[in-house]
Amino acid sequence: MSSTEQNVKKAADLLRQGATMLSDACPQCGMPLFRLKNGDVLCPTHGKIYLVKSDEEEEAIKKNVTMDKVEDILVNNLYYLSSKVKEDPMDQDSLMQVIRYLDAIERIRRVKVTSQGGK
Repeated sequence: MSSTEQNVKKAADLLRQGATMLSDACPQCGMPLFRLKNGDVLCPTHGKIYLVKSDEEEEAIKKNVTMDKVEDILVNNLYYLSSKVKEDPMDQDSLMQVIRYLDAIERIRRVKVTSQGGK
């Protein structure tokens, strides 16, 4: 099955699941965009898409996406360190690193809440 056929199949699946086809097209591939029931806009080829109306809105979304990625990295590293601490609860370096990661995650979440207007 070609990639075009796969994308059309994904689009049909989205419609079957209750998504709404929008008049907008993906800026990368030209496929129609779909709005899911939860409000997310999705391209069948590229996944989640952010529709922006201004440069300021685009910049805010880029910052949030970047912060989300950094937060994910920190959380993954925290999982790794927690297993290290389980093996050796007296490892001072690992314990201090856990505290640093928790502090960084808390700061990122605070910045995200502040940048979203306190939502």
